[in-house]
Amino acid sequence: MSQMLAWQLRRIGTPKFWKRRQRVEDLKRRWRSRISHARTRIGKVSGGSRAGLALVVGSLGTISAAVLGLASVELVCLVMRETSWGAAQPIFSPPMGGLQDPVSTFVSAAAAIAATLLGLYYTTVGVIASTIYRSVPGVVRDLFIRERSSEAYLKVLVLTTTGAVAILVYRAMGYEVTGLTLFALGAFTALSAVGLVLVTKHMFDYFDPARLSAPLLKQIIDGIRVATGPKTRSLEQRQSEANLDTYRALASFRHLTELISSQPLRNATAPVNLTRQLIQVVYEYSAVKYRIPTDSNWWDRVPRHVNWLTIDHTRLEMALHTSVGAPPELQPDYMWLESKVANLLRQTLAIAFSSQAGANALSVSGSIANLVGNLTARLQIDEAIAIETAWDEVVSKVTTTPQVAGGDAADYEIRLNQMAAAESLVQPLTLMLLGLSRAAERISSRDLAVDFEEAISNPEKLYSGELPTETRQMLEKFSLAIERERKLEGQRITARWWFSHLAARSMAEALLATEAGVLKQVKDRTVQQVDLFRSQNRPDLAAVTGMASLELFNKIEYHEPIVRRAEEHLGKFRNPNTSIEGWPERTQAPFNAADEHTEMVERLAELLPDLWSKQFDPREPDLYGQLYQFVVNGAFEAIIGGDTARGLKMYTACVFEMDQARGRIAADLHKAGARARTTFAVEPIITVMDLAGYALVMYELDGDGIWPQIKDIWDRLLGSKPELAQFLLDAATFVDATYAMTPGGLVRSRRQISLNRVFEERGISRNRGFGFDMDEEMKGPQRSPIVSALAPGDYGLHDDLYTLFIAEVLVGKLPPGVDIGHRAKSLAAQIARYRADDAEQDRSV
Repeated sequence: MSQMLAWQLRRIGTPKFWKRRQRVEDLKRRWRSRISHARTRIGKVSGGSRAGLALVVGSLGTISAAVLGLASVELVCLVMRETSWGAAQPIFSPPMGGLQDPVSTFVSAAAAIAATLLGLYYTTVGVIASTIYRSVPGVVRDLFIRERSSEAYLKVLVLTTTGAVAILVYRAMGYEVTGLTLFALGAFTALSAVGLVLVTKHMFDYFDPARLSAPLLKQIIDGIRVATGPKTRSLEQRQSEANLDTYRALASFRHLTELISSQPLRNATAPVNLTRQLIQVVYEYSAVKYRIPTDSNWWDRVPRHVNWLTIDHTRLEMALHTSVGAPPELQPDYMWLESKVANLLRQTLAIAFSSQAGANALSVSGSIANLVGNLTARLQIDEAIAIETAWDEVVSKVTTTPQVAGGDAADYEIRLNQMAAAESLVQPLTLMLLGLSRAAERISSRDLAVDFEEAISNPEKLYSGELPTETRQMLEKFSLAIERERKLEGQRITARWWFSHLAARSMAEALLATEAGVLKQVKDRTVQQVDLFRSQNRPDLAAVTGMASLELFNKIEYHEPIVRRAEEHLGKFRNPNTSIEGWPERTQAPFNAADEHTEMVERLAELLPDLWSKQFDPREPDLYGQLYQFVVNGAFEAIIGGDTARGLKMYTACVFEMDQARGRIAADLHKAGARARTTFAVEPIITVMDLAGYALVMYELDGDGIWPQIKDIWDRLLGSKPELAQFLLDAATFVDATYAMTPGGLVRSRRQISLNRVFEERGISRNRGFGFDMDEEMKGPQRSPIVSALAPGDYGLHDDLYTLFIAEVLVGKLPPGVDIGHRAKSLAAQIARYRADDAEQDRSV
């Protein structure tokens, strides 16, 4: 490739090349002059003559094709008659004299049939053009004529008519055509009739404007290919033409959307089809956008005005002395295509939702999410935000309306679609995050020094990678500077580390800007959206959005280290020898995904009373049950983590929902056996007692926590409902007597593992000796008898903490002598023994 480039440079430098080029330009100029002169002469002819001349010129091609086709068939017959086999076949010879009249009738009928079908076809076209397309711009009407005229069918009709007339002319001149020619005419006539049937079957497609956009889609793709092609991306004229063609095609897309919005629709899926086509345009374009030079005429130019508060001294002095302004500079708009597509998406999606195609419109949410994810993976964050914002603006307006479903949809179908719409507001953000992670992994896995060097030394490498636009623009300038160095100095002067430093710095800026853009969208689309749905009295949509946000926060926490590794990898190219300061760093406040997760669960806990229903309907998502499980887990995590305010709020929600959840479970399992129904129904009761036990343990460990508030809640509950204490004990007794592995038991085992981990981190354990006396030795002595009693042994903690709640709280609310169960009595005895030991030590001191 370098040898070819050197040969081209030497060739350009020879006088012979420029002389040849001058001759070519002179020849082109002469042809343009002749064409212009011919057009001028034609323009002087009268209107009727011009129309006649245009008709003759336009018909010459069809007439020539028909005549040449007939001549070719006759030539084949002539050749075949020269062979022994062909001479014996009557099809290669003219019909016998007795068949001349039937032949004349057949040819005349074929011409009449073709002419009649041609008239019927254009009558249909005229009717359609005068109804739905009567008030559209000319460019859309032209699309209709080109797309709906069925070029192949028209050619068959015209060739059939012209061929039949030509045969009649031949016969009038005394030449009889062969049987093969007549057979071909019959085949074309039959094809004309069958073609009319097919056209009639697709008649209703004429009222679907989305069908007209197929040539527009091809026109845009062709423009992108010209803009990115290795042979055309350096040609300014071709780039300008590609930009203009694409711009016109997008303008025609806009005309089609306006047509759809202003006309009664026969097919409500038309705007959805247009939306999918626009998504495909951006998808294809983003994959090859990096191949376009940053100074190409493909880009639109937008003014960049000067900041008068930071203007340089020279320009300021000139402006003040001449009393003139500073003209703006034109700079490339690297987002012109995506911006126009985003505006079109706003229109097509809005039309789709307003035309009873809501379910179909929601079906493109996956395509939108994949698109913005791919854009983010290529560090095209501004483009991704433009598309995501367009989707959010449209869907947010219709989420709480019936427009998300068909006109005959049932109520539950409308609710399902509304929930899907609410979830689709978060789905693109999840794919954007995953795209950011893919970009970071790609940066970490590549040898960037080699990539930078290849991009500078070889333009093909520069436009074959996926470098951000700013980095590619910088490397283009570096490549030109190195070329000048080699011409002037005979060798490269600038050190490689300098280029690597600046290129890595630019990529770091792009990476951090992409991360900042994703996190900003996350903040705007999660908490704010949940609050908006709550203000609209739609707790179901708030719950769906909130739980989708929880998944997003979890992914952020997982993928954040991947981005940091990429940032560190780019930082390896940072060189202290350069005088350029300001290596890019994160400017926004750190996004604590775990804290955001807990805060969202706390916010969602307030929705539980509004989401409760008497019985689960399997046709709809179980928002209440799912959110209840999230709140229970969130309360436990907050208690263990020392988040007192949020832990108390979520625990209180669990207590207030204890009876509601129990009643819902009993109703859901009304067909199950009594034992199975009770096994699940007691879990909400055991859960609140278990969480209370964990709150007590953490209070004993830290000397701070929410246990006093929880104890106050239970004192008030048990004081107002004396029978509640026995009910709680009965539930615990039932669970103690159940030896089967239940879902609730597995969850409590997971909580025990977490508490064991806390004890291990704090060095709290209890080793049993292996002598006959089984003495116990505490590691990390504790002043809390409760912690001492629960300290894990060699095999960890084995006590469910609802037994601690019974031993410490419930036992005082029960009548004297009530059996609290073996496990609670054993734990209470251990606590009492440690308290007695502590009291003995205090007295001895």
